[in-house]
Amino acid sequence: MHLDTPPPNAVLQIAVDTHVHLYPGADAGRALTAGFGNLTAARQNADRLMLVLTETSRDCAFEDLAAGRRVARGWSCDRVAADPAALRATNLRKNSQGLLLLAGRQIQTREGIEVLALATNERFEDGLPIRTVLAQLHTRRIPAVLPWGVGKWLGRRGAEVEDLLAGAGGHGLMLGDNAGRPRIWRTPSLFLQAMRDGVPVLPGSDPLPLPGAEEGIGAFGCQIDAPLDETRPASSLREHLFTLRGQPVQIGKRRGLPAVVSEQIALRRRRIRTTRAGGIS
Repeated sequence: MHLDTPPPNAVLQIAVDTHVHLYPGADAGRALTAGFGNLTAARQNADRLMLVLTETSRDCAFEDLAAGRRVARGWSCDRVAADPAALRATNLRKNSQGLLLLAGRQIQTREGIEVLALATNERFEDGLPIRTVLAQLHTRRIPAVLPWGVGKWLGRRGAEVEDLLAGAGGHGLMLGDNAGRPRIWRTPSLFLQAMRDGVPVLPGSDPLPLPGAEEGIGAFGCQIDAPLDETRPASSLREHLFTLRGQPVQIGKRRGLPAVVSEQIALRRRRIRTTRAGGIS
């Protein structure tokens, strides 16, 4: 990664994972180290590295890191003064290693379709109709991503996503791919439709709430070629993605089928244990 200060309005190669979770109990230092290493391995000539958090209404990793309530061992996380949705993370052992950590939200809609609000520290209410949520994001010029998930786009939900795609051109609405879609699976039809219509499909790692899942952060993402205001990096990325057309360059790779099956089994066992204990999965 190049750390030189670029000239104003220079187009930079930005390697970014657009779907990151830092769950309670996850090792934040391990997550940043993995994100840096994986993005660097995927795009060695990148000018900047970014991780975009997509936190549920229950989670507050970004604010906890910013306020020092949560520690990323081996890293410093400093606010970007003019941009409340951005942290500058620096490896304390190797000052040349650093990345930008951006805030973002995962919103659960009434229809059961998830929406990712990227590069924003605003909070949004869960349980509203998806069109209401998308209208809120559009008014604020916040890019909205409908992320793929196993079984999440079947039946009525799939039909709703297809209908939303029909009016998505150039209005900040995108689809999201993730590392948990096995490499041998066929490309979903909604992805093919989006690509035909110029609607971006943004890749991201989407780590599961499982021990060691931090290691996969940054292993699947994309390259964004765009100017970057170093004083307002989240705002810069947000505006670029809101107006993006066509497909960014995919970097990294998705996981294989055996790994995905193993993770899904572990996730379901965890949910069963949590339910029996009277908690929330």
